[in-house]
Amino acid sequence: MKTLAVILGIIFNAGGGLAMARGLFISKKAALHLGVSRWSGTEEENLNLPAVRDRLTQRWWGLFGAVLVVVGSAFQIWAVI
Repeated sequence: MKTLAVILGIIFNAGGGLAMARGLFISKKAALHLGVSRWSGTEEENLNLPAVRDRLTQRWWGLFGAVLVVVGSAFQIWAVI
């Protein structure tokens, strides 16, 4: 049972690290699309801007990755105990 906990901990930690790093992997097309300057509008309109959507997506993946790292660490601690 402890071996399974260690394996699950490592898998969750690796997945969490990849999820948090996901924002670093971007295509040239996406970078050009995000880098284009636009006029600001209302808050509702600004939420639909590509740069804002990208930051919100990065935020979601960062939170998801952090949760996976915490869960993976908990599995590894449980395996040691």
